[in-house]
Amino acid sequence: SLLISTHAACEAECTTKDATNDFSFQYTGRCTPDTFNDKITNTETHECLVCLYNVDKAVSLTSIDSVVQSLCEDAYAADVFSYTDIARKGAQFDNEYYSGGGEWNYEVQTASGEDVLAYDASRVDDVYYYEAQRKVIEFPEHIESFNPHTGKVINGFEDLDGCDYNAAYCCFAQDRQANDNNGNCNTPYEYNCVDKDPADNTNICYVDHTRSARSSHVDSGFSIFGDLKTGKENIEGPVHCHGFTWPDNALHQDNVYKGNLLFYVSMYDHMTQRGYVRNIPGSPMCACAENVSFF
Repeated sequence: SLLISTHAACEAECTTKDATNDFSFQYTGRCTPDTFNDKITNTETHECLVCLYNVDKAVSLTSIDSVVQSLCEDAYAADVFSYTDIARKGAQFDNEYYSGGGEWNYEVQTASGEDVLAYDASRVDDVYYYEAQRKVIEFPEHIESFNPHTGKVINGFEDLDGCDYNAAYCCFAQDRQANDNNGNCNTPYEYNCVDKDPADNTNICYVDHTRSARSSHVDSGFSIFGDLKTGKENIEGPVHCHGFTWPDNALHQDNVYKGNLLFYVSMYDHMTQRGYVRNIPGSPMCACAENVSFF
């Protein structure tokens, strides 16, 4: 739905609506200009809404598409689930997790029943069932592996957001959970789940440490995962990676829900359901494409 305060200044444009009262548009479908134009076809109503929006926001938009685009973006932003509310352990915990550290990555279940992932990360299941399937989850631009340059001026421009390539990746190097039909961690944990591997779907060739210095805390250098004498590749061991992309259009569903996608890929599907954790040394576990170090 779209709700806007009306003003007498738009009485000339609002021939089909009372410009002295608030009014709303309601329809079934996604909040996009195309859907709006398909459902609300009266051009006089379009002109009225454009005028009302311009007066209310003190702007001068000229098309109904640009007005609806702005309204829909504001509507999504008004009902966003904060990424910091997923773990509720603070910004440092979030940064360490996506760098590949912290308790969710390092700990493995003990024989006495401590450090059970399903218990320690039970909050992830709660968010998946009660928030992620009902709300937009914000994309975590407060996390350094996704936005390492916030507030910094680069080549004369202030970099205010991350993921310029509209893509993100996660690569996992360890399996910490048994009995989920993924990876080779088994019970008893103290014997069969020490430094165990995820299912291998990736060949890591090279790591450039300068690309993710803020999150990995490795300032420079590189690593080569290959035998330069024999030419043999794939010597790094099993690694499991998953990536996703989204378009520039802020109202495309893959863009709107990119925070949900990241949460699902990193925390729900791969960690709690498969037990996949830890990073490739010198690179964050999850990051925007331009900030990952591995190739």
